[in-house]
Amino acid sequence: MSAPDPRKDPRFRPFRAAAYGIYIAVVVAFCLAITISVSRSVAAMTPERKPQAEQVLSYRECLDAAQELWSQLESEREKLVRTTPASKVDRQWMEFRTAWLQRVTDREAQCALGSRDRTSLKEVFRRLEEVQDLYTIHAVQYAGEVGGAVDGLHGAFSAARKNPAAGRLP
Repeated sequence: MSAPDPRKDPRFRPFRAAAYGIYIAVVVAFCLAITISVSRSVAAMTPERKPQAEQVLSYRECLDAAQELWSQLESEREKLVRTTPASKVDRQWMEFRTAWLQRVTDREAQCALGSRDRTSLKEVFRRLEEVQDLYTIHAVQYAGEVGGAVDGLHGAFSAARKNPAAGRLP
């Protein structure tokens, strides 16, 4: 006959139960903290839709506003590859994104996109946000995957320029 397993000693059952209870409580608290943090972050970065403004812009004004939003978005995207350090591009983009989305919701409220005669305008604004979402993915991937290599390349250029053989550069 084999000896009883000391790990299952009934004298230690209350301690095992307490250890499991503490473990589960810590895991639940950690998961709740992460969930709350992510929820707050998403809420802060995504402005709420505003009710329709009392003063509605004309169709042309709304189309011009959408074109201006597109120009801002495209201009900021072009800056992504010129930002130094490249590994910080995602933070810069998120700051721009939040302000830009606020401008989008302001314009949407002024343009009465729920009207039947403005369905094409509504599609323009929807596609603007779709492109912005893709640019956000691009910014995060660029900062995380390419940014370190680009920063390293800039550092290598800087070190090489300090060499006397490089001569005097303008």
